[in-house]
Amino acid sequence: MRRKAAAVFTVLFVGVLTVATVTAGDDSRRTPRRIEGIGVEGWHARAVHNRRVLNRLHRVLLADPQVVEAINLAAATYGDGSTLWRKARCETGGTFDPKATNRGSGAAGLFQFLASTWASTPYARFDVYSPYANALAAGWMHSVGRGGEWACR
Repeated sequence: MRRKAAAVFTVLFVGVLTVATVTAGDDSRRTPRRIEGIGVEGWHARAVHNRRVLNRLHRVLLADPQVVEAINLAAATYGDGSTLWRKARCETGGTFDPKATNRGSGAAGLFQFLASTWASTPYARFDVYSPYANALAAGWMHSVGRGGEWACR
């Protein structure tokens, strides 16, 4: 009989605690809050993404302010700004180094021009390592329909 009474008392006690917790409205520990329809995981993912974007932009600005000016000048002159930024990031491995050189292919500069491709642009008389000439040549190539000549799309 004592076991039965102990079991009933335990069930009743747990039930009262559950009701008390729910009626007190203290369910923040059990159910994550949602803001603008997004839960904790969603906000965390946004924060991680924004931090990565900020770090990439920080690397660009630290690399060389001329690189930023050069790519933006090419974008203003020929258009396709987002494409130029994406290709410069891809071709230099995210370093945006205007002196980058591929030892295997000999491609050089911010947009990794091969010597033969560089010679076919109106900027061939300039140094391939000049971020301005390199970015303008890449912008020109896109404007005349030669944007598909890069390994990075």
